Amino acid sequence: MRVRVRERGMGKLFAIRTTAGHERNVAVMIEGRIPESSRNVHAIVVLPTLRGFVFVEGTEREVVAELVRDVRHVKSRAPVQVDVSEVSKHLVERPLIETISEGMTVEVIAGPFKGFTGKVTRVDRMRKEVTLELLESSYPFPISVPVNQVRPMG
Repeated sequence: MRVRVRERGMGKLFAIRTTAGHERNVAVMIEGRIPESSRNVHAIVVLPTLRGFVFVEGTEREVVAELVRDVRHVKSRAPVQVDVSEVSKHLVERPLIETISEGMTVEVIAGPFKGFTGKVTRVDRMRKEVTLELLESSYPFPISVPVNQVRPMG
């Protein structure tokens, strides 16, 4: 998705409540409604870790409210002003190796065991790999796979 950023930011940040899973669609629709000559909207942000919200940086609340009026999948009609410090903790993406821990259930998304699920028995941060016991196996079958080949489940 393209990000539209103006030369001068530091406007007010507004949160718009949306239907979960439709954040990108709402952002694209809002972007399409911004006139080219407008200097009232500086940025539109969709955070994958914060489902159900689209953030718009703009000059005034009324301007943002007008943009989201009658946009499909927008739940709240009045944008809520939020502090940047509340959103900034979601802006830093942590490496996958830091999010996986022992006992966690993961899905293998690449390699010869693609599609299998397993329970993490060991995490080797230096080699960036995890050891799993496959859940589909009838007996304990530990395998070691690179961390970029697994995805945490729920």
